[in-house]
Amino acid sequence: MSNKNTVNDVFKYLSDFIDENGYPPTVREICKEFNFKSTSTAQYYLKKLEDDNLISFGGKKRAISINDKKRFHSLPVVGTVTAGQPILAVENIESYCPLPDEFNYSDDMFMLRVKGTSMINAGIMNGDKIIVQKTSSCTDGDIVIALVEDSATCKRIFHRDGKIILHPENDYMEDMVFDEVYLVGKVCGLIRKF
Repeated sequence: MSNKNTVNDVFKYLSDFIDENGYPPTVREICKEFNFKSTSTAQYYLKKLEDDNLISFGGKKRAISINDKKRFHSLPVVGTVTAGQPILAVENIESYCPLPDEFNYSDDMFMLRVKGTSMINAGIMNGDKIIVQKTSSCTDGDIVIALVEDSATCKRIFHRDGKIILHPENDYMEDMVFDEVYLVGKVCGLIRKF
């Protein structure tokens, strides 16, 4: 099993196990399910889920509980995207961010942490988490995540004279012009901590 999916898979296993049995699995049962050689590996993933406020885990036998399971979905935070110059796009799940059910959640959404100031006029600040819906199509003026030469960037997109323009929302930065880019998705939301 890939490390990228393990935290999400452990969370799904916990949720399914509790739904099916009415009580949570033990740490040893988690180890058996995922072929972990040590209970400390299972505890590591439980701690990550607890740090993301998805579960409560007191360290006691069968003491795992899902936090507000019916009211929240969790989106994976898959790394950092630049809102300045492009940086290498690495899609490793770093954590999960709970979103209320009122948010129009879908399985093709994920989050990225913004680094840079090129989108400040659009209200996207350095350190924000943006919610991205995977898609291969967009409309002029959409804020998108685009891959350019193995780097990801957040910009407003336009098509002019057969070229793709990635437009920063910062008066001090210039447009980026390309023959082609790979569209990862459209930005559809933002979370900011004060």
